Amino acid sequence: MMTFLTSETLADLRRRYAEPHRKLHTWERVTELLRFAEDVVNGIAERPAFILAILFHKAVFEPRAIDSAARSVDLMRVSIGKTVPARMLDRAEALIRSIDEREIPETDDPSLRGDAALLLDFDNALLGSDARRFAEYEMALREEAAHLPAERYGMARSTALQMLLWKDRIFLTDRFYLEREKRARRNIEDAIAHLEAA
Repeated sequence: MMTFLTSETLADLRRRYAEPHRKLHTWERVTELLRFAEDVVNGIAERPAFILAILFHKAVFEPRAIDSAARSVDLMRVSIGKTVPARMLDRAEALIRSIDEREIPETDDPSLRGDAALLLDFDNALLGSDARRFAEYEMALREEAAHLPAERYGMARSTALQMLLWKDRIFLTDRFYLEREKRARRNIEDAIAHLEAA
């Protein structure tokens, strides 16, 4: 792990990702994303900022809140801002906001667009996993949104999934597109049918 991430910072992150209301956005999920990063290490333009984005992107997570991403960025800057170059923090922030907004940032920097596309594919990878893992993912999302009534959640989730199907490509990078696109679309269609039947 990068030298500016002290044991205290990592311990705080682990504590946050172990909060009882988390079912999907856990340290296990962070570890899964870090493994993806190891698999495509040569495809990441600026690795330190990329890893920071993975570590901090859900460091603050409140299911009812709409500002968790902004608060996660604030936490990152407070935690390591004195020891990390401002440019690296800015890039990590852009990647965190990209995950939150589900969009590649508007920038003239092709390397940032590329890293954002890769990180979005990492984050969406569970959509294209096997049926059992996808079902676990959907269940974890529902448990994190337990405060929502079933009908409201079902409508919102079905709409979000349908919007993914309307895209030309769910996965932005060729590797993830070739490996996971077809399975993701099958999983999403099955999930929508299940939600509409409930």
